[in-house]
Amino acid sequence: MLKQRKHYLIDRSIQVTIATKILVIPIILLTCFSLVLLYFVYENSNYINQISANQENLIEMFMTTPALMDKENQIVVTGEKTFRENLRILQSIRNNNLILLYSAIGITILQAVLLFVYGVYLTHRIAGPVYVMRQYCKEMQQGKVPQFRQLRKNDLLTDFYDDFVKAIKALQTKKQ
Repeated sequence: MLKQRKHYLIDRSIQVTIATKILVIPIILLTCFSLVLLYFVYENSNYINQISANQENLIEMFMTTPALMDKENQIVVTGEKTFRENLRILQSIRNNNLILLYSAIGITILQAVLLFVYGVYLTHRIAGPVYVMRQYCKEMQQGKVPQFRQLRKNDLLTDFYDDFVKAIKALQTKKQ
């Protein structure tokens, strides 16, 4: 019967080190991407602010020019409506820029957490056999003969484990 472990952090130092190393490249790439995105969001916000100020100045100009103050003039009505609509659209663009930036940061953090958890899970398949072999070594240091068992179905290092068990059995045979 296969022994099932319930703890995924069997060898904390190895597993956390490997899981952390798995994070390094994606974190660097996503940080670079986020910085580029931040730069363009910042630049776009500045452009939007300039356009908004220009729109406000144009509306003010329309409102203070006597020839354009006729509220019945269809051109004036359409122009004012268009300018106000443009201001609303620019505000939406600014909000969308911020949503993009916060989404990129959130996705980066989520990816980091998922990669770390995946790294721990993946290294569990390596740390498990190493843990078992260390336990055998401790038993032998105490003068006991270890009771060998099969590794779990999805464990890695099975060839190394088999060689390790064969080597110990060969030593036991020679000792007798």
